[in-house]
Amino acid sequence: MANAKYVLAGLLFTSIAFGLGTCAIVTPFEGLMYVFIPSAGFAALLTLFFGVVCFFISTQRIAKHHSTFSALRLFSIKYHRLYVGSRRLREMRGTFKNPRDAQERLLRDIIEQNKDTDYGRRFKLGEIATLDDFRNKHPLCDYDQYENFVKRVSKGEKNVMTTEKVTRLVTTSGTTGKSKLIPQDEYFVDKMFSTIEALQQELFPNFNPLQSMLKVHANGAIRRGEGGVAICPATALEPFMVKNFDMYTPPGAGQLIGSLQEAFYIDLLFALRDKDLGSALILFTPTIVALTQFLEENWRDLVKDIAEGSINADLKLNPEIRDSLQKSLGSGDPQRAKEVEYECEKGSDGIMKRLWPHMEFISTIDIAGLRTSLANSVAKGITIHCSMYPSSEGCPLGINFWPFEEGPAEYVLNPPLLIYEFIKEDDMDKPNPSTYFIDEVEAGQRYELVLSQRYGIYRFRFGDVIEVSGFYQNCPKVRVLYRKASLLNLVGEKVDQIVVKEAVMSALTKWQGLVSLLNYCVAESIMIPGSTGLYYNFSLELKSATSDKALPENLTAEVLSEDIERGFCERHSYYLIFRGTSQIRPVKANITRPGAFDELREYIYIISLSDASRAQFKMPLKLLDKKHAEVMLQNSS
Repeated sequence: MANAKYVLAGLLFTSIAFGLGTCAIVTPFEGLMYVFIPSAGFAALLTLFFGVVCFFISTQRIAKHHSTFSALRLFSIKYHRLYVGSRRLREMRGTFKNPRDAQERLLRDIIEQNKDTDYGRRFKLGEIATLDDFRNKHPLCDYDQYENFVKRVSKGEKNVMTTEKVTRLVTTSGTTGKSKLIPQDEYFVDKMFSTIEALQQELFPNFNPLQSMLKVHANGAIRRGEGGVAICPATALEPFMVKNFDMYTPPGAGQLIGSLQEAFYIDLLFALRDKDLGSALILFTPTIVALTQFLEENWRDLVKDIAEGSINADLKLNPEIRDSLQKSLGSGDPQRAKEVEYECEKGSDGIMKRLWPHMEFISTIDIAGLRTSLANSVAKGITIHCSMYPSSEGCPLGINFWPFEEGPAEYVLNPPLLIYEFIKEDDMDKPNPSTYFIDEVEAGQRYELVLSQRYGIYRFRFGDVIEVSGFYQNCPKVRVLYRKASLLNLVGEKVDQIVVKEAVMSALTKWQGLVSLLNYCVAESIMIPGSTGLYYNFSLELKSATSDKALPENLTAEVLSEDIERGFCERHSYYLIFRGTSQIRPVKANITRPGAFDELREYIYIISLSDASRAQFKMPLKLLDKKHAEVMLQNSS
């Protein structure tokens, strides 16, 4: 039995504890009694504790590559995180009955903390005592108001925006424009994940905390401002931060790899050798698609490395990272290699559950709307938990307590972390729109979200539009709809991405079971070089679900164009009106070559988002740059 070693370790520790306890009680040297007994007694209790923990570990599902020492480390790290996360979760739940009161308290704390900063004095934060004062005395802001303050923070100035210790300026993903820098500290994301992990322990009772979690991560570049402040994505990791990553696979060194392809290989190599993997943390659903595609193309090399205990020599890895990973990998496992080979040869349907039969859930974010298709294909049999509403400006904006419900994810807002204001969708374009607080919103209404937080960002319009879907106790539940910048708006029609997605999915229904949608995006014709007239131009990457890997012959760009066009006309009255007056021309759709969106991703990353992580990257649903549209046209078949 694989866990017998922990039983033996438990017996050894308890035997030592018994011996130390005997020494603590019986001593022939009367003069040493008060020195010797306490130290021996403490050592006996500590050793007994280790013994009990080892017996407990022997009853749990845990990766067989752990040593007794690493298993004890894992136990201490994981249960400490669960304890801390549970406390934060209780604090959050305690605010749901009276979220307005929690928001008032948070505002008072922020004002008291930051009123004597340079920003606080300039905007007279000390004169603000209530949320109503805040709404009346501080203007609504976009990033331009903060840019010069942030530059000063990057140069190492103190007390500019906040008295909190700012150790990093987090880069936003830049999906809808230039990447912004948001003040934060390096432990902000870790605190967030510990809260999510505590919730998942409640939601998935069959999940064992000592099971490893696959963490798919490509590390973002970290540069330093003049004052030494790190400028990087929120998820970027430094070497000192990965020393206690025993609960993840791959181990710490693997989390420092920056190239997505190399990261995928190492992620899968370490994950595939562990049949008892219990969960996965994969930031976005398109990354799940990309990871399983990578597995489909590279499983033979991975099987060879698992069998031999080697790391592919063609991988471009930092020598120190390679050496560390090789030590962690240990010797080969031919039996597990054969199991992986057998499952991969059967194809991709349900591949994740077949490779990891004890995997309970995948923690992810579903901006692209791929949750259902994944649950019916590669992730069949595994719950896809869209765990949180993320944003670099403040995370988590909300948490999903209902992973088993179908349809768009609903998130309960987080009153002790952020101050929320809401602008009605119809008022978003007004020069000075009215805002509503957390207790003033209505179910069924759409709002632009406005945020304020501890690190010096106040009444910030960051661009998300949400719908209040209901209330959990008295706290709003929201669905994320779209970014303001992603609206299609050629002549005033204002088509949001909900309609876009529904039109695309409706157009593909006749090929259900034959074709899966991997990626799509749309550009307004003003972004298309040499275009005439106004229309929407779609790019879709499709994959055959049949054995011959070929798309159906009758699935053409012309047919897709007609079907997407029909979807728009059926779903959006203003679009239909402007089509009737010929102000907008019919939709044009293109089927891209395989890998077209990978090329676009690399282009955007290299040209536009050098500070953002490849894993943090979100594929834009609307292309806002002519060069981006050109890349997609060049890759259309």
